[in-house]
Amino acid sequence: MTKICADKRIIQTVLCLLLVMTVMTSCSMQGVTSAETDAAGTRMVDITMEGGTGKAHILSPVEVTETDGKLTAKLVWSSTNYDYMIAGGIRYENENPGGASTFTIGIDNTEEPLKVTADTVAMSVPHEIEYTILWGQDSSSKEEESYDASTDPAAVEKALKDAGFEKTGTCDLKYAKGFTIDRYGDLDYISIANSGDYLLVPEGADIPEDLAEKVRVLSRPVECTYLVSTSAMDLINACGALDAVKLSGTKESDWYIDEAKEAMKNGSILYAGKYSAPDYELILESGCGLAIENTMIYHEPAVMTKLEELGIPVLVETSSYEDHPLGRLEWIKLYGVLFDRESEAEDYFERQMDMIRPLLEDAPDTGKTVAFFHVTANGLINVRRNGDYITKMIEISGGHYVPENAGDGQGALSTLNMQMEDFYEGASQADIIIYNSTIGGEIRSVEELIDKNPLFKDFRAVKESEVYCTDRNLFQQVSGMAEFMRDLNDVENGVDRNYSYLNRLE
Repeated sequence: MTKICADKRIIQTVLCLLLVMTVMTSCSMQGVTSAETDAAGTRMVDITMEGGTGKAHILSPVEVTETDGKLTAKLVWSSTNYDYMIAGGIRYENENPGGASTFTIGIDNTEEPLKVTADTVAMSVPHEIEYTILWGQDSSSKEEESYDASTDPAAVEKALKDAGFEKTGTCDLKYAKGFTIDRYGDLDYISIANSGDYLLVPEGADIPEDLAEKVRVLSRPVECTYLVSTSAMDLINACGALDAVKLSGTKESDWYIDEAKEAMKNGSILYAGKYSAPDYELILESGCGLAIENTMIYHEPAVMTKLEELGIPVLVETSSYEDHPLGRLEWIKLYGVLFDRESEAEDYFERQMDMIRPLLEDAPDTGKTVAFFHVTANGLINVRRNGDYITKMIEISGGHYVPENAGDGQGALSTLNMQMEDFYEGASQADIIIYNSTIGGEIRSVEELIDKNPLFKDFRAVKESEVYCTDRNLFQQVSGMAEFMRDLNDVENGVDRNYSYLNRLE
């Protein structure tokens, strides 16, 4: 039998600290850091991309080479139409004219997203397109660094039954499809798609070893959490469990949630490093019992593996995969169960539902067309794909999202960039336009919008003073989705008030 108790945690922490010190000493004696070791030689690294229309892409994996301490990445396109790229302010010319466009560019690391600009000659006139390259797993050592979160739910259920735990109920979910919670008396079995399975048990409970091998066992109440996911912070705070978060993967200056910012200011939450470079020593010294990551951690499988080797279960919240916007909000029920705030989470969710129940039941059609966008540094228009959760909120509120030529939201990316001419064709006659300041930077006047492109002056919404800007905190505050939809509905119906997440621009 496996005993979940405080003594075991203390012993485990001491052993892990010794392990970390040994590793650090070993690296110091060899004169290299672990990051330098990873970068040595030539390796293949998986990538994903954001930006563009999706018609052309850089082939994955990418060859990354270290020469005299400097890293280069060889980028090979699926197209022959790119003549130059810009990365880190340096222009690189195509190395393979007539063939697949190829560029060897200098990079700082394979941890942080890399923003690049590529010039294509595929259209009538050359134009630059912005892309973001997200580095993933080192394909040269997949077997060694892969992270397996798969569990057979049927095997877990059988093990529970064999151990004498009978199923007593299931958490009622109306919209969320990314997780389930089954009750076995005092035990909660949590299964998260694309993440893993967790068994939440009373402190000191006896758990059969064969069952503990199948799931990550969490002792309730879950305390001292290392929280990387910004959207999770808002929901945890909304159900009154902020005191369970002691470590943050986001710096104080980057929070738009007042309670999180204040907690870091007064020291009740400490910065413990970003997702790709956590402060393992601080995390261990703090007695961390759980790390809640977002899906970006899948680009750093070695970090996930290391955390769990050090005895810290990793939970990847995948709310961004939810098709319905209220599915994202309903993840508050998961945090209510994890942090013993179940009734508070249920109450909050029901209050939000009451706020927009008329919209859900009556399915209003205001007849208003709404565009949601921002302008990139290179003057491209970044829009949400049709079917994305933002466009669905516009539709639930009674509006019609434009432009209609914004692609299919079922793809891997939720946004795409388009030329101003294409955006103008699809959105210039929109009744309402909303500038997305969470990504594009906040603007404070219509004049600032026109400064980004004079063609905005001809937009119907500009002429009729129906231009709005989102607050910077919109995407961090998942708990406000219902309020945002009510804002949208009131804007579409001409209700003039102080909105929660929208500002009218003059």
